[in-house]
Amino acid sequence: MKPAIFFISGLMVSLTIMNCSLTKQPLPSLRPELRAELTAWIEEHGTTPEQYIVSKFKDHDIVFLGEYHRIRHDVLLVQNVIPILHQNGVYDLGLEFLRFCDQKIIDSLVTAETYDETLARKLFWNAWPFWGFKEYVDILKVAWQLNRSLPPDARPFRIVGLSGREDWSYVWSEKDLSNEAIMKKVFPDGNADQVMAETIEREILARKDKALIYSGINHAYTQFRQPVIDQKTGKLKRLTNTRMGNRIYEKIGDRCCTIFLHAPWPPITGYGDPYVYPADGVIDALFANLPPGKQRVGFDIKGSPFGKLHAKTSLWSITAPNFRLEMFCDGWIHQMPLSRYEGVTVIPDWFNETNRLEAISQMANPNPRVKRLDQTVKELMEGMAWDCDFKRRFRRFY
Repeated sequence: MKPAIFFISGLMVSLTIMNCSLTKQPLPSLRPELRAELTAWIEEHGTTPEQYIVSKFKDHDIVFLGEYHRIRHDVLLVQNVIPILHQNGVYDLGLEFLRFCDQKIIDSLVTAETYDETLARKLFWNAWPFWGFKEYVDILKVAWQLNRSLPPDARPFRIVGLSGREDWSYVWSEKDLSNEAIMKKVFPDGNADQVMAETIEREILARKDKALIYSGINHAYTQFRQPVIDQKTGKLKRLTNTRMGNRIYEKIGDRCCTIFLHAPWPPITGYGDPYVYPADGVIDALFANLPPGKQRVGFDIKGSPFGKLHAKTSLWSITAPNFRLEMFCDGWIHQMPLSRYEGVTVIPDWFNETNRLEAISQMANPNPRVKRLDQTVKELMEGMAWDCDFKRRFRRFY
């Protein structure tokens, strides 16, 4: 959740380089038999994204929903599924974007007689000042609206803050990032994935509850082991199994699963290069020829023909000699072509002269071109909007 933003001569450039070329990435031509097989599976087994998420709780206690971040329709999906989860006996939604130390405040907010928008925004600011997006903050409001509509004796819906405290005001140079004493101050509660996993154990599993866990996809892996790349050589250093989802899978096994929200993947050349279609573009090519009414669908990866797809163009392919999609996740949700993606809405006046310096101090990137105390409120607002401009960021895709 900490993608740094560059401010160079007024130009904002995300660390995740997505738009360095105007050339469209071509979609693959699918073999007729593969297209027919995948289409038939979707026709028979695909459901609406909301129905698909809820269906996973029939045989899972924890469902991880992994996103790219800042994509508007993904956050709206989470809002939409909240009342449906409650109707089906799932009363908890865990969010990477809120802190566990604020849980009592979160509980009081979503069960109060009157909704406090100022408090809701403060909760997100506390977690990280650069997550001032209306659609994310409105998740709290949707939970409050649901709870206000319930009978007095009904169990309320709960939003669970997963993350620990972070304080990036201690980091002002690259050396600081390598200083163990300083980084302990940055993460006083410990490793982010460990903290989130421990929160799930304490706030959900220990209570014998079920929960949808909404986070960035890299935190949401259960069985997939994310590659760690040497930044100098570009070669694989190791595969990690300590992400939040990995840790929960170690505890409860197949009682948890991962659903991926359709988005680009890092290329075979590494995390810093322009991203590519997931699964070598097969899924994008399939949906490109389906009518608009069949674009929004959730479907299984494991146990389906989609699970046998490969990804030779992606970094994920180096994680196994014969990498297949079923090694990455359990389920998939597609809602529209990548070229139609829109970003979330930056809350107007999120930054002001009163909080400007505090926000700058919490930038995670110590590059002096980025973490500059002379940045204006206008620059900060434009930086957040730049990161949300998916018409630009995904213009390479169909």
